[in-house]
Amino acid sequence: MTLLAFERRWLAAVFETILPSSADARLAIGAADVPMMRFVDDLWRVSSWRLRAAVRLALWVVALSPMVALGRARTFARLGPGERLACLRRLASSRVYLVRELPIVLKGIACLGYCGLPEVQKRIGIHGVDAEPPAWAR
Repeated sequence: MTLLAFERRWLAAVFETILPSSADARLAIGAADVPMMRFVDDLWRVSSWRLRAAVRLALWVVALSPMVALGRARTFARLGPGERLACLRRLASSRVYLVRELPIVLKGIACLGYCGLPEVQKRIGIHGVDAEPPAWAR
């Protein structure tokens, strides 16, 4: 089963928080500037149900965490950029191992897609840059 439209919006908000545009002078592009949802669609097609379940669980925890972590009756996607970072930092400092690690699942997925792009590879100094972007990015 594919991600639902609202889950895709949630995931885009998480990716854009983890990989913001213009965060570094060397790398002006961020997750919002590349086709991350096409990467997710490709990943969803080829991954096991276990990976899809882990991503979905991590997404739901992060998406609903502002209610507990910040005391805000909003989803993660409805927070401002500063509040999103504060929320992720709060999750990262949780005493509960699973709560701390679920956002890292999303970070790993985000970086897997983002760093698969030759433009990103060049800008972050990876040697042996791919000649062509992956099929999902064309």
